[in-house]
Amino acid sequence: MTTTFAERLKNAMEQANVSQSDLSRRTGASKAAISQYLSGKNTPNMERIAALANATGVTLDYLIGYGAAPDTEPPIKKISVKEAARCMGKSDQFVRIGLQRGLLPFGRAVPGTGTCWNYYINPAKFKEFVGAEQFNAFFGLTA
Repeated sequence: MTTTFAERLKNAMEQANVSQSDLSRRTGASKAAISQYLSGKNTPNMERIAALANATGVTLDYLIGYGAAPDTEPPIKKISVKEAARCMGKSDQFVRIGLQRGLLPFGRAVPGTGTCWNYYINPAKFKEFVGAEQFNAFFGLTA
């Protein structure tokens, strides 16, 4: 049983197939900070833990030690802005702006270089947002 924050974060990253670099990009935390979280040298604040949970597809409760470990990998590892928009019947711009402003609960946007943004959509939260039936139909899943 994983008991430390570092162990739970490592487990979440493995299940989501997310590297330290990916996690850094998705959460806005530096690579050095992610390394410290994984080594147990530092523990992030609650806002950062929430971002880490979102980026790895686990619950906040799991990362802070109160929830059960996720037992299966999500069937979809990555969802693009274009796919999310089409699934929702909205424009790409609607999804981008919603993620940038923190209005859509299934992902986040992190400023990149210049005027570019990096977008991350959590498959489990997106499925919950649009509904399992619509999600499964769009992505061709049976369950």
